[in-house]
Amino acid sequence: MPHLITTTAAGETSQVTLHQHDNTLGRGAHNNIVIASAQASRQHAVITVEAAFTTISDLGSRNGTFVNGERIESQALVDGDIIQLGNHEMRFVEGDQEFSRVEAQRVPTVPGFPPDLDRDRDPHHEPTRPDVPPSRRGKL
Repeated sequence: MPHLITTTAAGETSQVTLHQHDNTLGRGAHNNIVIASAQASRQHAVITVEAAFTTISDLGSRNGTFVNGERIESQALVDGDIIQLGNHEMRFVEGDQEFSRVEAQRVPTVPGFPPDLDRDRDPHHEPTRPDVPPSRRGKL
């Protein structure tokens, strides 16, 4: 089973095993994983574990849910991802799930995802709509 290695602002660490389906995170005592942080919402996020992959979704929290430093609404998790809720940090460990990093990057859970790999290779690449020709760079 996948699990989280959590670290508090005080530097305390623990391991939490995730169960199948929904695992709620937040400040409220009713959550599967209670986050002792004033910056965490009572119902902050949910981590959903399925056979092929695990996703995390923000539940409309005030301070947001971050994965690897980026604020997310919903995203597939891969081994080693760092999740931050308030001043709590967690590292996702995939366990025995049936996916690879490449497969997880293909899951379209975030607008504009997967990233345009050609843009990363060409520093002058400009995104365009199909009906608009690309602009020219330089002097005319």
